[in-house]
Amino acid sequence: MDGQQTLKNIILPIYQCLRKVFPGFYYFLQYSRAARQMGNLAKERDELFNKLIAGSTTKKCLQIGVKEDIGAKFGSNWVSVDQFDLRDFIDFHYDIHDLKFPDSEFDVVVCISILEHIPYPEKALKELHRVLKPGGEIWVQLPFHFPYHEAPKDYWRASPDGLRIWMKDFQEIRCGSFLFTRTSLVTSTFFYGAKPEV
Repeated sequence: MDGQQTLKNIILPIYQCLRKVFPGFYYFLQYSRAARQMGNLAKERDELFNKLIAGSTTKKCLQIGVKEDIGAKFGSNWVSVDQFDLRDFIDFHYDIHDLKFPDSEFDVVVCISILEHIPYPEKALKELHRVLKPGGEIWVQLPFHFPYHEAPKDYWRASPDGLRIWMKDFQEIRCGSFLFTRTSLVTSTFFYGAKPEV
């Protein structure tokens, strides 16, 4: 018996005991392990997103949803859409499944923490694809390890691999996961891509 198998034989019964006696701690370890396996691209994510926003000042941009912690549009050139948010800076209360914009209207589309609340995310992404210009950039982000939160409903979580399936009509620039806070119990996934040129 090799050393690695001996170690497994010692640790496995301890792990099973831990699961029975302290299930919360056991699952914390499981989530931490899963988060490590997915990776933490927080620094790269921030750099990519900040560069996208900084480079958008002269472009026509669409912001789907405005997060509470941001509390404003990314700039005056951004059009904001949220079906349920009634704050003054929301420009349109369109359903993301049926946006009332012409084809190829926007250079940049950002959709953060919205798709988990959408019944048909792939249909919504087809709409985002439709309103984005060829060569235009898209940023989609949603929670992965995250508590249930109705606003008004909470339907989905998507791993990076799941996001790639949803985003199949876009060219990937970068896709991954990151710790949303300092704990592995709260992680998010993101996809940064572009609509292919015709």
